[in-house]
Amino acid sequence: MPSIGSKEIMIAIDSVDQLFNESAVNPFSSKPIVVLGEAGLPYAIRQTMSHDLHSWRGKHLVIQLPADQITPELQEQLKDGILRYARAKIEQNDNMIHLSRLRSLVGLCIAILIAAVLLGILALVSQTLLASASDVVIGIVAGLVTIFIWSTVWNPWDRLVYEWIEPWLENRILRCLMTMEIVVQPEPAPVH
Repeated sequence: MPSIGSKEIMIAIDSVDQLFNESAVNPFSSKPIVVLGEAGLPYAIRQTMSHDLHSWRGKHLVIQLPADQITPELQEQLKDGILRYARAKIEQNDNMIHLSRLRSLVGLCIAILIAAVLLGILALVSQTLLASASDVVIGIVAGLVTIFIWSTVWNPWDRLVYEWIEPWLENRILRCLMTMEIVVQPEPAPVH
């Protein structure tokens, strides 16, 4: 991908299907997408997520292909394909966000119930079985139970608070992509 200051976001691929589908890894290619064996469009989206959305605003998406693969109707077909891909991916991400939040909320409720039960058991044990124990022993048991409670509650809390961010950012980029001008151009001739 070009620098963030450029007016173009360049995706150089060997064939149209590499825009949406992973290809075989080819470390001898000069195109990063082909070297990594990744699909071009998801690769460009992930690269942008590491910067910000502004790197896609007001730019053109330039798809470089070998000249023999470019046809007069290809640009319109790619625009339609990219729109369908973006809509489907946005819907998939929205469903993933909803499902993640629902599962995390249920998991958090279960973890809080487990924590409450453990705190109740700890209070009961410290008043009965550990009543004659030293404060050090009671402190160690209470510390271990607290660590267990913290580790039980942390994962669903973390997922509830943070897991939705990546698909949400991807949706913002995809919505921007849907309005972007798409240009198909032949790849430059190799320099000998």
